[in-house]
Amino acid sequence: MLKYLMSRKLYERGLFGLIICIIAFIIGQLILNRISTMENPPMGNTIYILIGSTFVFTSIIGALLILKYIFDEKRKKERRERKRKNHKIYFLKNRDKDSLQSDS
Repeated sequence: MLKYLMSRKLYERGLFGLIICIIAFIIGQLILNRISTMENPPMGNTIYILIGSTFVFTSIIGALLILKYIFDEKRKKERRERKRKNHKIYFLKNRDKDSLQSDS
């Protein structure tokens, strides 16, 4: 599965990561709103509040990092293209073999 994901394009990998972040956010909200507000949950309310908050926080941070990576990669590509267009190629002049041998 990981090999398949890494072979995909950058935007497809980013979209897959954002979908995972959205799913984690929804799970965190469900834990916070449903399970942590129950009267007597199995392990106590505090554990579920911490777990739900962690899911929400990590999904938001993950989505922001994925978006930053995608847009930074886009900027890098544009910058490389600009540099390539502005870059002038200089070739060294061909020197005679005799002049090279006399230098050494």
